[in-house]
Amino acid sequence: MEGWGETMNAKERRKAQRVDVELPISISGGSAPAEGKTFNISTNGVYFESPRTIEPLTKVRMQLMVPVLEGGAEKEMGVSFEGIIVRSNIDKTDPNVVRYRIAVFFTHVPKVSQKMLDNFIKRRLSA
Repeated sequence: MEGWGETMNAKERRKAQRVDVELPISISGGSAPAEGKTFNISTNGVYFESPRTIEPLTKVRMQLMVPVLEGGAEKEMGVSFEGIIVRSNIDKTDPNVVRYRIAVFFTHVPKVSQKMLDNFIKRRLSA
């Protein structure tokens, strides 16, 4: 499909709306566990910062805490999912700190986690 990348940008290919949000995220898979923070998330994937790189096509398990409404009060609940690394780039914004920007496509999200994630994203989009 010659020229495909030139005529269709990343935003147009996305099927799920992303919300910009900074949440702590834990990653297992690859060479060692890591902790990071999200830049944005959707129901299909997450983009986050990590102190270590994870090679593309690596299968990972992740967990993050999202604010949920329960009984009229907001509290944090764990959302877990499995995914595959689709992009890992070094962040060169600060030459003294090594960080990586990593994108993950979700391959499995348990129903309970999917519902919490859906509700969180809907609330953020309507705010």
